[in-house]
Amino acid sequence: MRKLFIVLCIFLLKFSKGKEAEVGFSPVDRWYEVYLGEAKVGYAHDRMALQKDRVLSQNTFVMKLKRAGQTLEVRSTQETIEKPSGELVEFSTEMKMAGIPITKQGRVEGDELVIREKQFIQAKESRYPFDKRGRMSWGIRREFIHQGFKEAGREYSLLVYSPDMGMKAPTRAKVRCHGKKVFRQGEQTITGYELDLELSGLLGSIKSKSWFDEDGGAVGTRMSMGGMQITLIQVPEKRAKTMNAKVPEALLDSVVSLGQEISAKSRRTVFVLEPIKGVFTTKLHQGPQQKVKVIEGGAFEVEVLSDPSTLGENSKASPDMAEFLNSNVYLDSSDPLIGDLAEKAKGKKKEIAEIAKSLTTFVHGYVASKNFSVGFASASEVARSREGDCTEHSILLAAMGRAVGIPSRVATGLVYTKRFQGQRDVLVYHMWTQFFVDGKWMNYDSALGYEACPADRILFAVSSLNGEDLIESMLPVMEFIQNLKVRLKSSK
Repeated sequence: MRKLFIVLCIFLLKFSKGKEAEVGFSPVDRWYEVYLGEAKVGYAHDRMALQKDRVLSQNTFVMKLKRAGQTLEVRSTQETIEKPSGELVEFSTEMKMAGIPITKQGRVEGDELVIREKQFIQAKESRYPFDKRGRMSWGIRREFIHQGFKEAGREYSLLVYSPDMGMKAPTRAKVRCHGKKVFRQGEQTITGYELDLELSGLLGSIKSKSWFDEDGGAVGTRMSMGGMQITLIQVPEKRAKTMNAKVPEALLDSVVSLGQEISAKSRRTVFVLEPIKGVFTTKLHQGPQQKVKVIEGGAFEVEVLSDPSTLGENSKASPDMAEFLNSNVYLDSSDPLIGDLAEKAKGKKKEIAEIAKSLTTFVHGYVASKNFSVGFASASEVARSREGDCTEHSILLAAMGRAVGIPSRVATGLVYTKRFQGQRDVLVYHMWTQFFVDGKWMNYDSALGYEACPADRILFAVSSLNGEDLIESMLPVMEFIQNLKVRLKSSK
């Protein structure tokens, strides 16, 4: 959920009134309620202060959701240190889901921006050219002071360093002003100066709409993230921290009704995917086990095979498979425990296909507590806790594959289930593992215990998780699901 901070850095600002006004600093200390749809799910707090020759900023975001009846807390904090001129000095972010921390730190060293990521025992450091035009918290606020926010029709752009959109280079943010408008959330009605903001990067784009009072204080913002409508409203601290007794169920937003049964022995299934509104803006992944074609009305016809040998073609091996073999923050295959577990599961088997099956069966049994209480854990954490849902199963299996030299990646999409949360014959969000076996990327599902997956799933995206946040890789999938209806054309 750290993408909220991209918006919060701009949303929680205080501006002067004119484009040519002097850029004077004023401290910020504001609290906000956080809503998911119409349900309050958390709060946000923004602070900004000047200490000697540095501006210190801190943004905190807390949200509680349920996953299959279990409450999960998401807590994110971003801190930045900047020069009064707006130039970045250093920053840090920390996100916790179910208490598991993921941290990212950055500092400017000469002409380079040094980024260090860490989850559990795995850490990674990267260096990128530093663009002095890129702005974060105070730098963004300072730029906005010059640009203004009241004039309808005004448009401009700025460069933003966003830990969630990638730090290799700053992301371009487009701003559009609409003048004074009415803002509603539940029973509250607020009038403010409306502003649209869009950040675009390699992982997609984030669009938000914010409202400001006469003095330039943010009174509300609204955005769509992963198909969820998130709204923030400024309130006193006490009200912000007062939580509702009922926490909404998040997983039900990732369920798509199918209405027909798919056999666990299905070898070929054809799905038809149609948008609920508008047109699809996301492309589906194609590979040996899935073929996609666009049909009338912009719908997708997706053919899924359990055995891709019937296609008579193989995937071409990449000349460099390093990203699918190297240890990284989530798939930390260099951990000695991961290696020990992989060798134990491998046994005396020599053939890659047989090893892949053995690893899958081993992980299915090794993750003893199958629950939704874990956030998004690294393979090392799963190896020690032995608990989690499909994400933890798939990540541990992928890391173990790399530990014994099998290229691996994680796959996200929808999988059929006969019953889920009181519903029958539905497709639910799922993550599984793909190994590169005999020249093809093949599906292996340790959460469901499938050494050979039936034709029961729709693959949306794949990722090596090399330099990519697991949550960020999931967001485009979740947004796609929210605008999707699926029917079964055939299955055998």
